[in-house]
Amino acid sequence: MSFCPTAVVAVVLIALLSIEYSNGQVASNNQSSVALNAVASTPEEGIPGSWVSDLFYQALANFTVRHVGSAKCRRQAEIYDSNLRNYTSWAVRMSESWSRYPVGLLAGNRYQMGVYDECVDVHHPIRGQYCLSEIKLSPPDGKNYGFNRTENLDDFGNNHAWKTVLGWVDYPDQVQRNSLHLGICIPDSCTATDLQTSLQNELDKVFIPEQFKAVVKVNPLLCTVSGDMYPYNTAYYVTNVIFGLLFLICGASTAFHYIALNRQQKKKEDEREVPNSFFYLFSFIHSLKILLKFDKNNEYNMINGWKAVIMIVILLGHRFMYLVGNPISNPKFIENLYLSGRGLYLTSMNLTDPFFFVTGFLIYSTLVPVYKKTEEMSVLLKLILPIIYRMIRILPAYCAMMAITAHIVPHLGDGPLWPYKTWDEADICKNYWWTNMLFISNLIDTKYECLIASWYISCDVQFFILGVIVVYIYTKNTKSGIGLLTLILGVSIAVPFIITILTKREGIIKILLP
Repeated sequence: MSFCPTAVVAVVLIALLSIEYSNGQVASNNQSSVALNAVASTPEEGIPGSWVSDLFYQALANFTVRHVGSAKCRRQAEIYDSNLRNYTSWAVRMSESWSRYPVGLLAGNRYQMGVYDECVDVHHPIRGQYCLSEIKLSPPDGKNYGFNRTENLDDFGNNHAWKTVLGWVDYPDQVQRNSLHLGICIPDSCTATDLQTSLQNELDKVFIPEQFKAVVKVNPLLCTVSGDMYPYNTAYYVTNVIFGLLFLICGASTAFHYIALNRQQKKKEDEREVPNSFFYLFSFIHSLKILLKFDKNNEYNMINGWKAVIMIVILLGHRFMYLVGNPISNPKFIENLYLSGRGLYLTSMNLTDPFFFVTGFLIYSTLVPVYKKTEEMSVLLKLILPIIYRMIRILPAYCAMMAITAHIVPHLGDGPLWPYKTWDEADICKNYWWTNMLFISNLIDTKYECLIASWYISCDVQFFILGVIVVYIYTKNTKSGIGLLTLILGVSIAVPFIITILTKREGIIKILLP
């Protein structure tokens, strides 16, 4: 067999060409793959390239209050920083008491509370202060991130996660996903304004390059330390003394009443007497007997029973309102109620109307026999005496609740939301108590209303005054009374109808999440 150099060269050339072609194909495929990945990873226009939690972590990883506030605040911030770098126990406790990486935002977890007690339990060398900041995300002007929602809260479709956050802003039955409340631990010498300024500066560095704004707001009432922070004053001590004396009198009266009853039990049956004394009016035994007394001959027992049932349902509505208004880590259960839950939870507040109607009928049934009597009494006295009697029955307990709310409740607890929930109402009761005393609290702005339920009491007294006039006219002239009542009913139906149409409100009051 002869050796052919030409054939060998040809084989080598063919092999080299094959390898080069193969490498070219691989390089071409790799370039295509990189190009596809680049296209797939490129975010939509106006959408940040990182998830919101990642952006928060970038801004907050090494966050503390810096270069703002008083000299004491800056000095304590430097002490905190240096001790944190050395992993000193108290500084690490302050640092780890709050989260830099928000979780559960898509699930509606707006409150990233952290561990409140771990922060405020630090007392030396600086005192830990817990602040609950509010941060709202604002998209570029004119951008619309709305999407078609479904009945299934777990069905997010193929929406971008950022759209899921920003597209839920205006839904009345959904928790807003574009805002969160972040608990942060800072030195107590720094103020809410110091935290707001410093936090805004850090977030701007990260969010503005992404064409988004994170607007920070820190309410001073949401910056708290351990212990009772509400100031003590003379009114606090006077209120405590008054209620202390009242409980002392009631306790003594109850004890004497109990001893008197035991003595009567030891006597023979024909010698027994019912203990009777003005002093016993303060006895808890006497009060319980009146409270639990049942008059089986009262023909209005069923109506009174319905009043109690209606009031229980109204209380459930108030309880639901408080549940919705407080921090919830996973509000899916609440949101499902709006989609497929019982309408009774959402509309139970409307039962105040039948409650007022029942009360009106009981007023009528009570006053008609009084006004039909022929005893000599001026018209003015006949109208005023029932009103005065009703106010006197309401005012003692009403004033007691206002005094407790204004002077005692703020001292009964602490926590991240305690001052915010109690201090404002205490100050309102101190300044606007007279609107409750005059039963006009429902006629002023709700932000100046002492006691949330006071609107009902004011309405009840106002309706009572109107009812007294209507019933008196009815007893004196039936036709005039029916005409006046018809006019009042017509106006009371027409006014809400007109307001609902003009303002485009819902016809039934609902407890909406915002």
